[in-house]
Amino acid sequence: MPMARRSDRRHRGWPVPSWAAAGATLLVAAGAIWLDLAPFGTALAGATAMAAGFGLGLALIRWLLGGPSGIAGVARAVVDEAVRMRSTLVLLILLVGLVPVLPLLLDPAERLAYRVQFLISWALGATGLILGFLTIFLACGSVCGDIDSGRIHMTLSKPLQRWEYLLGKWLGIVLYDLLLVVVAGGGAYTLVRMLAAGPAIDAADREAVDRQVLVARREVAPEPDNPQEYAARIAAAIASLEADSPEFFATQPAATRRRIAAEYRRQWHTVTPDMETTFVFPRLGTQGRADAEVQLEVEARVTNVDVDLADVRFALWLNGRPWPLANGTQVEETLPSRARHVFDLPAERIAESDDLRVRVANRNLVPPGETRPTAITFAPGDGLRVLVRTGGFEANFIRCLVLLWGKLALVAAAGVAAGAMFDLPSAILATLVLAAGALGSEFFRDALGTYNVVGESTWGRVVDRMTLAAGSLREQQFYEAFRMLLGFVSDFVLWLLPSLTSDAATRRLATGITIPWADVLTRLALLCVAYPLALGAIGWLVFDRRDLVRSSS
Repeated sequence: MPMARRSDRRHRGWPVPSWAAAGATLLVAAGAIWLDLAPFGTALAGATAMAAGFGLGLALIRWLLGGPSGIAGVARAVVDEAVRMRSTLVLLILLVGLVPVLPLLLDPAERLAYRVQFLISWALGATGLILGFLTIFLACGSVCGDIDSGRIHMTLSKPLQRWEYLLGKWLGIVLYDLLLVVVAGGGAYTLVRMLAAGPAIDAADREAVDRQVLVARREVAPEPDNPQEYAARIAAAIASLEADSPEFFATQPAATRRRIAAEYRRQWHTVTPDMETTFVFPRLGTQGRADAEVQLEVEARVTNVDVDLADVRFALWLNGRPWPLANGTQVEETLPSRARHVFDLPAERIAESDDLRVRVANRNLVPPGETRPTAITFAPGDGLRVLVRTGGFEANFIRCLVLLWGKLALVAAAGVAAGAMFDLPSAILATLVLAAGALGSEFFRDALGTYNVVGESTWGRVVDRMTLAAGSLREQQFYEAFRMLLGFVSDFVLWLLPSLTSDAATRRLATGITIPWADVLTRLALLCVAYPLALGAIGWLVFDRRDLVRSSS
């Protein structure tokens, strides 16, 4: 009991020198700003504020976990252990020191919109990377450390089940990660707002920051003016090629049909000389709204001339009327290719209908040194889209942080499960492999999709693959048959492997694209519930049968 009282007094007394040090550091930061060393002073003040916020949050977590529950006790021990571990302490210092320093790496001569986007991307990217490593080392080190040191026998001697022990470990790490995400996110948000409040290069740069970066906009992709005719033309093209060249459909019929449809879609996004195309953007949700903020984003490309970055010229009609107008005359737009340009559309035109019809007419600009005009191509996906403002930057930023925390919760579950099954080096390696696979899963899907059968459905892929494998066996092409059957394994692995990048949350935040709450909740259900339950069940099955006495010895 005397030792317990001394320990309590020690924990009660530590905030006094800590707050004194924080106050002294803030005075140094204020002096640096007064001496015209504003970047250094701002970085020092930001690091101090993040450290102070971390201390307050840590005290709050300890208070929340102060109940008599065994799970809460394990979680509280993990949080205390996280503060003591050298590896996590080094990463924590790196996080607190790196985020406030990022603005010092920016070029003041660069456009402000680009600097703000860089800061958002790198601040959140660095936060995710550092916290990912911290979570792996903490989760694996905590479980393996308890087993190796024998502390786990004292923990499990209480009326505490092994699954409760694993759940407590995961809960403590998740709460610790939540604290770090909030602290780092608060620091990043403050720095972004401070940078965005600085001077811009020109008025267009300021408008890009306020209306294209620090916003939340819903993207709407174009659809054909006549969907039935569009689908009929694709079907006719597929039928014609299948009749003329059946060999293209002999090996991968579904993949061939998809390639034809993708090529036709690319051609539909191309406006050739002397031609015009109508793109329909449906369900904007702006009908009758005079305050709607709608933008048309274009990135034109040239595909029929040999001039790099050739200019293109076109005219626009919105819902059948020419736009923009100057003194009653339609103004034709001349833009450089491969450069993204945003048009602010008039609210009165948009409020007339819930659908927006944009007609693009090629005005046949001939580049210098060429004899033929350019064909204007908009890359399917992001080359031509309408952006409707739905909210502000703050709510979008919070949703991005929530997704980051959910990904860390998945990594924590993998680390706890690996620590329950393996020794420390093997657990860290297994968790790193899983995390790397989850980060690169989208790349693996694209790469394997190039070589695997791409069917219209899961059953279609199974039928196509079995048919192709049987045909290869009949022709004694054993390697080809083996490759086709191996596709079942790759498909199954990719189906099991979680994806940490499919939401593209940081990129969407930096480009002002909204992250819907529906997508956030769906991702959280996978990252914080489904995958942790599966990993926890696997870890518990092994851990429940593991001889901890032999493991610790």
